[in-house]
Amino acid sequence: MKAGSPSILLTTEGTYPHYGGGVSVWCDQLVRYLSNNPFHIFSVTHAPRRDPIFTFPDNVLTVKQFALWGTEEPGDQPESYSEIYQRKLRVDSDSMEEGFLPYFRILVRAAFHGETCSPKLLAGAIMSLRRFFAGRDFKKSMSSPEAWTVFLQESARPGPGFVAFTLEEATKCLRWLLRYASIITANFEKTDVVHASISGLAGVLGVIAKLENGSKFLITEHGIYLRELYVALGKMPESPNCLRFLLNWNRAIVRMNYYFADSVTSLGEFNRKWQLRFGAPEEKIRIFPNGVESKRFYPDPAQLPERPTVIALARIYALKGIDTLLKAAVIVVQRAPTTCFKIYGEIADPDYYENCLKIVRQHKLEKNVEFTVTKNPEDALRAAHIFCLPSISEGLPYSVLEAMFTGCPVVASDVGVVSDTLAGTGLLVRPNDPEGLASQLLYLLDGPEAANRRARMGAKGLARARECYQATVTTKKFEDLYDELTVCQPDYQTA
Repeated sequence: MKAGSPSILLTTEGTYPHYGGGVSVWCDQLVRYLSNNPFHIFSVTHAPRRDPIFTFPDNVLTVKQFALWGTEEPGDQPESYSEIYQRKLRVDSDSMEEGFLPYFRILVRAAFHGETCSPKLLAGAIMSLRRFFAGRDFKKSMSSPEAWTVFLQESARPGPGFVAFTLEEATKCLRWLLRYASIITANFEKTDVVHASISGLAGVLGVIAKLENGSKFLITEHGIYLRELYVALGKMPESPNCLRFLLNWNRAIVRMNYYFADSVTSLGEFNRKWQLRFGAPEEKIRIFPNGVESKRFYPDPAQLPERPTVIALARIYALKGIDTLLKAAVIVVQRAPTTCFKIYGEIADPDYYENCLKIVRQHKLEKNVEFTVTKNPEDALRAAHIFCLPSISEGLPYSVLEAMFTGCPVVASDVGVVSDTLAGTGLLVRPNDPEGLASQLLYLLDGPEAANRRARMGAKGLARARECYQATVTTKKFEDLYDELTVCQPDYQTA
């Protein structure tokens, strides 16, 4: 590390260092390539006691896991029982009336009114509640009869789109809020910059650090959080009231994070337009593409198998569109029956995975489809004739860049900034279009010219990748941005 280099709190949510995926790869690159900067990692996870799956370089000084679910007590807790007991005793009617209920009401209103909630008002409430929870128990306050009364009052006059809440719906939503709001209690290292890898809950720490310590705040978005949330909520078996509650809560959080961020980076023009739509100020947005380590990803035609092979590299859940790929495979094997489809990725949604297996069994694709995992995506890509990305939503997926660097032709959904990335060096299809996907795959698999088409396309993709997406170049942009934020921008007045 270099003396004087800005210290960074890198905040993540459901990714690095406890989960795999493209965002985790980007985080790992960032901390390894920017060895002059001291990093502290704050990882929001969905369950406690997950072991990191990455090894850390020497400039990663601390790693903290913050579990939203699966713990008896939400939020950061003192280690000693006596302190926990004293904190619970300090939650009384007088302190609740003055230091908790007015600000809790603002939090609840944010979840009912979403994008019409003032970012400054919400941030002020979060800071007031943070000061209140510094010496008092979070769960006892949030679960109190007084909090329940406030919640019921606000649920009786929610924003547009809601209908009258049932008791079950109100109970469920308050329990969700209990967990999501626990981020307010988080203890974290004081640093020069907070770099959030998502605009959701992990970004709240950037707002807190800015108002509490005067830290600079940077958001880097890969997929657009709110856009992907729309898709995910559409598949949840919850009532319209509950779904709208979750959506509005996240709308309010994202707008607040955009408002207080000193800079917001985006992977391309497609994502930038969505950020503007969701409230990011235009003057704050910069385009920073991802990059790949070319020493690791390179072509090796000798590794290609005789059997035509199509691979996907993706965690198994709905946004990745694996079911679309399988439906396309049904069409492909009718004309190219020896084609093998290999899907590399951990199972993130067991129910969705089971639905995928049903498609395989129903169409007797057991000899054509294989689900597996790999720690060496470069070898998987070098042993593939085509890389396929059938996703419903993406940012700039690393798997596309990795395929380009290995000279593997790409067939991908036209989502995120995939089109900008390929720039004519691959084939694009609409999301959720099995017939269109099958047609493009067969263009590269079937007929006497198919091999030549693959070779030409792979070579074009490789040339573009080497020119535009070297990790050494893309990560250096963040080092420069850290310096710019800490040297050139005025200090923020702390709360």
